[in-house]
Amino acid sequence: MLAFSITFSGCSDEETDTNQSEVVFPSDVNLTKINEEEYSIELKQGPSIIPIEIKSNSAWKIYFSFDDERFCFAYPHGGVGDATVDFCVNKNLSDERCTGKMYISFKEGSTKSKIVHLSQKGNIDNDENFEYEEWDYYHFECPWCGNDIPILWDDLLDSGKQDSIITCNLCELFEKTIHDVLWAKHGWDDL
Repeated sequence: MLAFSITFSGCSDEETDTNQSEVVFPSDVNLTKINEEEYSIELKQGPSIIPIEIKSNSAWKIYFSFDDERFCFAYPHGGVGDATVDFCVNKNLSDERCTGKMYISFKEGSTKSKIVHLSQKGNIDNDENFEYEEWDYYHFECPWCGNDIPILWDDLLDSGKQDSIITCNLCELFEKTIHDVLWAKHGWDDL
């Protein structure tokens, strides 16, 4: 696997103590260098987990600031020494892009700390690469033929879509609203 590396190295106040700090992003991450201290990443619209390798012989911390709503996090968000950090990004179903900054700092007072500008695509970008993942669906079994009928969780939770019709694409005998499916699934009504 190819990776893009941001290397921060330098000396501390004591000339005998060298602090090496490196952050390695996977090669498929769209990372662009702005200047020595700043980078930018364009994130896909769908959810993702990006493994980031921290290679350091000192303490480090990752924190964020967001222009609107929080749309990502890092785990673990701090430590001492080498670590693999999961940079977790939520899906963006809004029209606008989600933006913010990720700060990667090494050893308090270090000049090696970096800022990564984050921009996640929104509906307005018409991202062809956006795909729903398996966990985005609620699965309902057709009572007539047993076929699996996947329903997007976002549709289930959207009060404006409760009257949308769900049909079985196999037998075509089942036809109910999302509201009816939810009530029937939880035993509140009979189909």
